[in-house]
Amino acid sequence: MHQRLFAYGTLLAGSDDPQVEAAIQRYTERIDDGWVPGRLYDLGPFPGAVPRLPQDTREAWVHGVILTVLDPRRVFRVLDPYEDCDPQRPRAGMYRREQVAVHPAQDPEQPLTCQIYWINRVPPYARLIKGGDWHRHVQTRPAYAGGGAS
Repeated sequence: MHQRLFAYGTLLAGSDDPQVEAAIQRYTERIDDGWVPGRLYDLGPFPGAVPRLPQDTREAWVHGVILTVLDPRRVFRVLDPYEDCDPQRPRAGMYRREQVAVHPAQDPEQPLTCQIYWINRVPPYARLIKGGDWHRHVQTRPAYAGGGAS
């Protein structure tokens, strides 16, 4: 059975890990652009997203791409370790994978259920990305000078 993945960062930009790159290229298909309620942070070489909290006073969105995962077992067996995600212990790693309602660009009133990698803890050096778009952000930020993991 196919699943969907909402990708907002380095999974779309061409991973430096050949297994990840192959899993994305071979076993996913792009559906649409989309967005989820949340905040996006610059962690240096990659981003991290957190869901919008009920007490957030302003709207915040994370922008990315909705992918159909053609072989979920194969894809998540590669992506989970890459994202430091342990589905058996979701809060133990850097990221956790959860289901989320994603608003597709073509029909934002009909959200799609997707998997997403949320960061478990925002490091103190992380910077909020205004606008929630990693790819637009990396085109305008100064070169990365350290301070991240992965």
